[in-house]
Amino acid sequence: MALASVSFEIDFTIDRTSRSRKAALSSLAQRIGSCRPDISLHDISNCLLAREKLGSTAIGSGVAAPHTIFKQSCPPLVQVTQLKYAIDFDASDATPVDVLLSVVGNRHDLRWLHLALPRFAKLAEAPELAARLRAAKSASAVEDILASVGIYSERTLPNKAA
Repeated sequence: MALASVSFEIDFTIDRTSRSRKAALSSLAQRIGSCRPDISLHDISNCLLAREKLGSTAIGSGVAAPHTIFKQSCPPLVQVTQLKYAIDFDASDATPVDVLLSVVGNRHDLRWLHLALPRFAKLAEAPELAARLRAAKSASAVEDILASVGIYSERTLPNKAA
């Protein structure tokens, strides 16, 4: 199966309370936990925090890409969070983060990770796309923006006509 045929579950939320990186990652873990109830909230939080300790997941232009690989089998999930309060993520461009583009999945097939992270970078490098993510008001709007860079949901996956 080609990378382009990887389909993600896509979730969207607005975090109106977090004012620190740790709080934002904790809130993100809770949201991912609601989408992946078979994985403990404790495991999700620990994985996200451990990844962040390896180095900032900020990718520039106010965007961070927290990600983790789960031992448990689960379909890949992209979780997009708009942060009401921009947060210092130690970004190389020193821009506080106000959008989290998170991706999680299982370790048995890492195509999802190889597809998502470079495309997240494209979103961060394109000011008009990052602005559209900041302005999005629904999961379907986010799905359409992600599809424009090759991250597809079941709804936006291109037909494979011969």
